[in-house]
Amino acid sequence: MSYKLSRRQLFRKFVSKCSNGLDPLLEKYRRKIYNGRRYLDPTSTSDISNRKINITSGIAPYTGVWTEKEVIHLLKRTLFGFKIRDVNAFVSLGMNNAVNQLLNFTNVVPSPPVNNYQNGFNDEGGIGYGTDWTTHAFSSNAVGGTTNVYRNISLANWSTGQALNQENTIREKMLWFWYHFIPIDLETVRVASGSNSARICYDYFKFLRINATGNFKAIIRNMATQPAMMYYLNNQANTKTAPDENFAREIMELFTLGKDPLSQYTESDVVQAAKVLTGWRVQNLTQSPTTTTFVSSLHDTSNKTFSSFFNNTVINSNGAAELDTFIAMIFSKEQVVSEYICRRLYRYFVYYDIDASVELNVIQPLARVFVASNWEIKPVLDTLFKSEHFFDMANRGVYIKSPFDLVLGSLRTFNINYNVSDAFNFDAQYSVWRYFNSSVMKPMEQTMGEVPNVSGWNAFYQAPSFHEYWINSNTVQRRYSFINTIFNGYYPTYNGLKVKIEVDVIAWVMQFSSSIIQDPDELVNECVKYLLPIDISTSVKDSLKVQNLLSNQTTNSYWTTAWLNYSNSPTNATYTAVVKTRLKGLLVSIAQLAEYQLM
Repeated sequence: MSYKLSRRQLFRKFVSKCSNGLDPLLEKYRRKIYNGRRYLDPTSTSDISNRKINITSGIAPYTGVWTEKEVIHLLKRTLFGFKIRDVNAFVSLGMNNAVNQLLNFTNVVPSPPVNNYQNGFNDEGGIGYGTDWTTHAFSSNAVGGTTNVYRNISLANWSTGQALNQENTIREKMLWFWYHFIPIDLETVRVASGSNSARICYDYFKFLRINATGNFKAIIRNMATQPAMMYYLNNQANTKTAPDENFAREIMELFTLGKDPLSQYTESDVVQAAKVLTGWRVQNLTQSPTTTTFVSSLHDTSNKTFSSFFNNTVINSNGAAELDTFIAMIFSKEQVVSEYICRRLYRYFVYYDIDASVELNVIQPLARVFVASNWEIKPVLDTLFKSEHFFDMANRGVYIKSPFDLVLGSLRTFNINYNVSDAFNFDAQYSVWRYFNSSVMKPMEQTMGEVPNVSGWNAFYQAPSFHEYWINSNTVQRRYSFINTIFNGYYPTYNGLKVKIEVDVIAWVMQFSSSIIQDPDELVNECVKYLLPIDISTSVKDSLKVQNLLSNQTTNSYWTTAWLNYSNSPTNATYTAVVKTRLKGLLVSIAQLAEYQLM
């Protein structure tokens, strides 16, 4: 007899077998109940308190304690992983300055992707190995097709490297918010535009990176004529004799107004919007930079009349200026646009369940901040990340990590080498990044450069499951396989350079003070604090300690002696093997807990 399990049932069933017999606590911290939220009570004297309470916290400034736990929560949501030294630095900053540092960054564009693909293949445009290809355009789309495929791959892998080498700012996390929210797909653009697609896709990423926390209205205006978007959503083919409604529909349904109850635009509005958008064309694709221009002969010159939702607005025939009038008309629906975008931000950074209390106390006030700030994103994020609601215990440890958060976050948090030793071996470097993007994250159903559809990744928008879409019979196994791989070690050779992808467990715990490392109880506590989003019970911690650090012995000195032997004689192979085996067991056991999949 065959039967199907829900994602939740499957996840629960799988992790119960993968946690060394420890009781998985995912269900305890899962917040998907609509008559109240379940979370830890920090005032409780018991190890684990299971309360149900309505969340009433709002956007008032957070005034609670500021410890490593609050910083870790903040960094898990705003970065792809963190270093322990970063946590310590952010603790010393205080809450306000910590958030300020995350949100304030210069718009210096990182070094662009280069020709890393010269091994056995010569760039058809003559771009040398290790040289920037992003400003080179093929003179005809009839040539350079093979090179363009390589450049697409180069761009995706370079993007992985940018996320791994991120600064301690929110820019990379916001870039991928925009990418899923207003997406393009590299392969779709390539098929639609030809051999110069990689370059305009790079320009798309460059724009979003520069404007990561910028003006939302300006972002939307740019996307309306962004060359890569022109091809992805087919506005390149939109003409007065054959209107194409693709971009016209998505700019309202997905990018600005949404489908929430207050959004009452009509099918007729889509038709009229498509007419407004006719005539815009990418005409210089074979030149760099590539731009979009208005071709009046392709434009519908009729007056465009919109529905009562838009107050029966008529956009009179006015050529290229109609586009700006149309954008202004959309943004005149201030409440609809602002609340929709704030919900999307909330579901990306906080949680997916927006009940009446969250709507009243968080979404609506944030939306008013958004409008009052003239559509600037940064003030919204500043208010959210400094709010009592963001640091509410109900919002910690309840969000299933995306593949980006799991993989990139693990690589960064465990200090795994993701940059090769020879900075000029570009083929090796990009191959390492490609391994993580294509071989590790893609099977988990998230890849840099690919989206399933124009709506982005299901987990960030698709009711009712939202983040639970990350978990299925295939992806959950891939997640645990990845954890095993980074602890057991993977040693590929790329372009003659051997690469070591493995957690150095001894080096990782040596980030703590010697007094902490010697004490097995303190060591377990520290590892749990930095690796899990919420605390676990004393009984689980004791099991982790006994089974791993004490090798099922009963006294703490069994570990203390082993560590002191190693620290006094670090070149002794026997002492090293003992502590490495026990530390590896401890860290693997923690990383295989259900809580490690949460943030």
